[in-house]
Amino acid sequence: MTQALPKGGNAAIAQADPTARALFVGLSWEAPPAMSSVVIDASVFLLNADGVVRDDSDFVFYNQEADISGAVYRLPTDELDRTQDQDGFVVVLSALSEDVRRLAFCLTLDTASTSNATFGALSWVQARLVNHDSGQEFLRYRDNDDVDQKTALIVAELYRHPNGWKFKAVGQGFAGGLQALAAHFGVLVADEDSPSANAAVTEEALTASALMLEKEATGSEATGKRRRRRTLQDVLTAQVEEIKTRYRAIQPLLKRVMQDSPNESQSRLLLDRILQDVLGYSLGEIKTEQKIQGRAADYVLAPGGVDALVIEAKRIGAPLRDKQIFQATSYAAYAGIRWALLTNVVNWQLYRVATENKVEADLVFALDLQGGLDGDSAYRLMLLSKTGITRCELLDKLWRKKVALSQESLIAAILNEEVLNKIRAVLLRERGYPLTNQEIQDAIEREVLR
Repeated sequence: MTQALPKGGNAAIAQADPTARALFVGLSWEAPPAMSSVVIDASVFLLNADGVVRDDSDFVFYNQEADISGAVYRLPTDELDRTQDQDGFVVVLSALSEDVRRLAFCLTLDTASTSNATFGALSWVQARLVNHDSGQEFLRYRDNDDVDQKTALIVAELYRHPNGWKFKAVGQGFAGGLQALAAHFGVLVADEDSPSANAAVTEEALTASALMLEKEATGSEATGKRRRRRTLQDVLTAQVEEIKTRYRAIQPLLKRVMQDSPNESQSRLLLDRILQDVLGYSLGEIKTEQKIQGRAADYVLAPGGVDALVIEAKRIGAPLRDKQIFQATSYAAYAGIRWALLTNVVNWQLYRVATENKVEADLVFALDLQGGLDGDSAYRLMLLSKTGITRCELLDKLWRKKVALSQESLIAAILNEEVLNKIRAVLLRERGYPLTNQEIQDAIEREVLR
């Protein structure tokens, strides 16, 4: 059930949906035909206790689509459900720094597309809160109030409370558009005439450069201005490179320990080092020898205090077999954890734990750290890091991709009635012979799928 909030109302996230870890804040509006050419932009500001950004990377908008940690990012247009939302942002609460006390979700009118429109002309503006993992909406706020003469609107907020995060329906109009709103929240914005407006900047200079609010130019307009657009992919790429750097520092130790035929205790010590020095977990987030309802786990990783990954650890170099993951997956199933890892320090196997009808563990990917890290291995190791595991939707995407490309899924897609109809039409056009769908299916099973 979706809870509707009145203007000024608030609700605790943990009470509205106790399972929500990653949130999607969807924004939408209804404009009259007279405003069809007016562009409305969405943005979010990550604010500290003083109500301002810590630096300009805390401003997420069309020219900077993720904060520097990747905990907040703008959802790509092709992933939006346009029947529900016109823009929106994903927020991974456990990945947010403690310095971030509030997130303000805003809409602004693009003054370049209009000179006199205001939010007062809109029929309504809406913000809805969705559990990003399950896709279930659980909070909604629709603002019908008149905010005439306002060109910016703080629609809703997420804020820290002593008892956990809360969602607040704000609906506060603001004059001056995006530039004035950004300045209000402490963002350093470069005017079009400022010296930095037309300068080519290096990656290192990004954090010190004033942000540009002008949108990406195309064609001949693109010459003369060079701006860096930070996307979620930029953030993830930087984190993968950080994983590579950290791993290179510990790789000589891994090689030396392997030569000494270590026992299980020594293997655990090395795994502890990797979990802390490479994957970024604090000592308090690494729980060992955990037990629940007669099941035991060698490790449970709990970034931000949330149990997220169960580990079954074997002696370094010991053979790994599927049946060895049973203890960890059993624990995960009873503890409500979806991810389990089997490792002998060198080899890593990640499983997704499903409990719909019975406890099942399906392999998501396998890693071998002996030869170092290539780009793909580093990305997968990053997904197991503290910054990666808190962004559980990344692992979910990888899992869904694996399922979609599985032999079973591909065969089902090929033999789908709609696909068979297409094949029948193509064969009739190209070969001039009428066939039935059953004849085509039999031939595919006999000649292609045998």
